[in-house]
Amino acid sequence: MAQFEDEIPSTESYWRGIILFGMNVASYKFALGKSLLHFAADGKTEVSLGELAVPYSRAICDHLKLVDKQGTPKSSKFLDACRQFNTGEIDRDQLTDQTVRLGFSNVIDAFHVLNQTEVPVRFFEDARKSPTSGLILTDEVLGLSTSSQSP
Repeated sequence: MAQFEDEIPSTESYWRGIILFGMNVASYKFALGKSLLHFAADGKTEVSLGELAVPYSRAICDHLKLVDKQGTPKSSKFLDACRQFNTGEIDRDQLTDQTVRLGFSNVIDAFHVLNQTEVPVRFFEDARKSPTSGLILTDEVLGLSTSSQSP
């Protein structure tokens, strides 16, 4: 009789699942994932929202240059700010301020959700309510930064 064993998904499998099938809108999720890997590659374990806002908004702005659509919501103040940055109506500092204020409202909470369930692996801890207001990167995302999952 053949032995049946449950296969435990790898950290990389959870990451791919979140990025490809997670519940938040794709471009936001891609931008957050890319930003997390950026900081993890530098070995950074704590990232303020102000720091995170720079690569995150850059990725969203770059996407909007290619496709000026983000999925479900018809209007978004954050996406409007990204569009204004792309047309030169606001500068990088203004975009960063708007991103901190508006850009992370759903993506951080939804990032670790797959099939309406939180995955057992955390790539960051939400520290937005702490004095530093940001994210704490976990060993799992730090490990991904040196794997094939890194951009």
